Amino acid sequence: MSAGSVWMLGACGMGVGPLAIFLRGEGWEVSGWDDSTGSPMELQLADAEIPLLRDPWAAGRSPGLVGRSSAVKPGHPALALAESRGARVLRRGELLAERVAARRFVAVCGSHGKTTTCGMIVAALTGAGADFGYVLGGLFRDPAMPPARASASSPWVVAEVDESDGTIGAFSPDVTVAVNLDWDHPDYYRDEADLEAVFRRLFERTRTAVIIPAGNARLERLTAGLRVPVLRVGAEGDYRVRPVAGDHATSVLELGGAFPATQVTVPVAGTFNRANAAMALAAAHVVTGSVAADPLGRWRGIRRRQDVLFERPGLRVLADYAHHPTEIAALLRWLRETHSGRVIVVFQPHRHTRTRQYAAEFRQALSAADHALVMPVYSAGEAAVEGGGSESVVAGSAHRLIEDRRALPEALDALVAGQEAVVAFVGAGDIERDAEAYAKRQRRVGAAVTPDLPDLVAGRLSPECALRANEPLARRTTLGLGGNARWYAEPATVDDVVTLLRACAELDLRWFVVGRGSNLLVPDDGYDGLVLHLDSSRWGEVTPLGEGRLRVGGGARLKELCGVAAREGLAGFEFLEGIPGTLGGSLRMNAGAMGGWIFDVVESVEWLSPQGRVRAARRDSFDALYRDCPQLHGSVVLSAVLRAAGRDEPAAIRARMEDMARRRRETQPRESSAGCVFRNPDSAKAGMLVDQAGLKGLACGDAEVSALHANFIVNRGTASAAQFVEVMRRVRAGVKESRGVELQPEIIALGREWRDLL
Repeated sequence: MSAGSVWMLGACGMGVGPLAIFLRGEGWEVSGWDDSTGSPMELQLADAEIPLLRDPWAAGRSPGLVGRSSAVKPGHPALALAESRGARVLRRGELLAERVAARRFVAVCGSHGKTTTCGMIVAALTGAGADFGYVLGGLFRDPAMPPARASASSPWVVAEVDESDGTIGAFSPDVTVAVNLDWDHPDYYRDEADLEAVFRRLFERTRTAVIIPAGNARLERLTAGLRVPVLRVGAEGDYRVRPVAGDHATSVLELGGAFPATQVTVPVAGTFNRANAAMALAAAHVVTGSVAADPLGRWRGIRRRQDVLFERPGLRVLADYAHHPTEIAALLRWLRETHSGRVIVVFQPHRHTRTRQYAAEFRQALSAADHALVMPVYSAGEAAVEGGGSESVVAGSAHRLIEDRRALPEALDALVAGQEAVVAFVGAGDIERDAEAYAKRQRRVGAAVTPDLPDLVAGRLSPECALRANEPLARRTTLGLGGNARWYAEPATVDDVVTLLRACAELDLRWFVVGRGSNLLVPDDGYDGLVLHLDSSRWGEVTPLGEGRLRVGGGARLKELCGVAAREGLAGFEFLEGIPGTLGGSLRMNAGAMGGWIFDVVESVEWLSPQGRVRAARRDSFDALYRDCPQLHGSVVLSAVLRAAGRDEPAAIRARMEDMARRRRETQPRESSAGCVFRNPDSAKAGMLVDQAGLKGLACGDAEVSALHANFIVNRGTASAAQFVEVMRRVRAGVKESRGVELQPEIIALGREWRDLL
């Protein structure tokens, strides 16, 4: 199959994301989508210039192939869209199998440690100077190592293959590395025999060699009688490995047998890690015929695998992906081998079916800890099943069930107080966010004085950057109501913005960018975070570039943009003249009026990611949805290049602007407002529905439904946010009762979720 265009669903996950990057390296035009954002994989996708698009066809692309995570089930809207476009749809494993079918493929398989062993093979081959491609199932801790790489000059590809969804049956490797095998995935396999059968068939399809750990009875049985060599790794294996020295972070291994007789030092400790390292060295030797003097010199580990997040004398906080009883037992054994003091485990079970099957085994494995706190099950899209809840793990034991994750920090503080301890957050769901939050909490507790934003940015902001506390926000919105921001900043440089965002990340402090403050409701009690404002005096420059193009700063007012366009004789921007916003806000909301949308005139956008990295992309890297651009969520727009629809006489352009302004004056209220309050449903205009329900003039205090345009709620002078929300509630209820339509808010409630307010 030659390179083409592919859309990857579940691209922010650790399975699909690396494969997307591999395909990009092969020359494919790759776009992706994920229902959940905020994953560290997003940064890797951005580095590979892979846009996240809800509808790539709408962005001018034409993917004939769709790769999907098995978590994206039939009936998902994205799959329905792909099918309606006639695209060919493959699961992640099926697509990977096609791409490596003509390669010399090293398949890493097994129940536990696949990602770590695969990463170690990558490190060992890199240390040996080999040319090869790879697809990892996670992220390296070393930021210089991407999770995937394609090679145009080498036939070798290393990747882990997944048995959980049956796609393991699509592979015919050159070399198969089976790290272990335990009964798992009862949601897919009827029994152990079915699971074993798919591994046996994989071994039978292997063309060159199968590598297994010495002494593993199950794998010995499943590899018996193969036509290819079975190479065993261990103290008594074909590849002999014996630990002879080490400490809490390194091990000295004596190699022999098929290995050259030598000693090597590897940056791992503990029985399980040494076994994975030995398997990786054996696989690298099969491929290259040699062992480097420093075979794992590039090895820094894998994220969420024994990942130390915080450390001080007497306390270490780490996160690990373990989600099977065998993995948890191995992790706790490693903790006992390498750490002193009490072992405290926070465990989040993964999938209800796995929890039901292994409740007793989880309970037993966790008993090796001094204390075990069990979180609610991470369902991974599964429906709850009887006996598949976290209470089954703690039943009849001293383990403690934490039903509300907000109670977790205090529970841990009580356990570690005055004790030497290691706290391990364990699980394959979203427990990583709890681990990171607790590590940040410990960093703050460990400081002599609990820091706040000014402490973290002191001496790092430019002299021109303003930073103030308790800033009134009512005057910074078009609605003219609401409370204060805990912190308010007007950065003068990109470095100022980066410094502020990184400080917010360290403090777990929310932040939001406000331009003109249209489409925004500020609660009466304000915003407990940082409000950033890109002042037009520094961020509002509009520069003609020639050929009908303008470079526009993120803080530029749309009215100013239209003025420059008219002066230059550039047509197509007139519809923006009456929108009371800035470029950044209009792009984030895909602002529109009079039949036009801001993304109609966009050529490219430059923005700052939530991680503080400057990004730039063409128009076709963005979804321009109704009142939304998902790719700019949580970002700071720095500038954009806009392209005119054509040229015209400045007087003619100004005349069209004035005509549009006149129509706005005739149809929209002049009182303070946030613009249209509700999204237009598919059936009709929201304003028409409100009008038909007889709700014009409905008021609560000084908040009132406009008599001129029913989708505007105006502030007649002293309205409060609570009054504004009350009018919204009554309008929604009235339209629902009379028209059968439940209106959805279009404006943003700063720091709040509408489902909590309405």
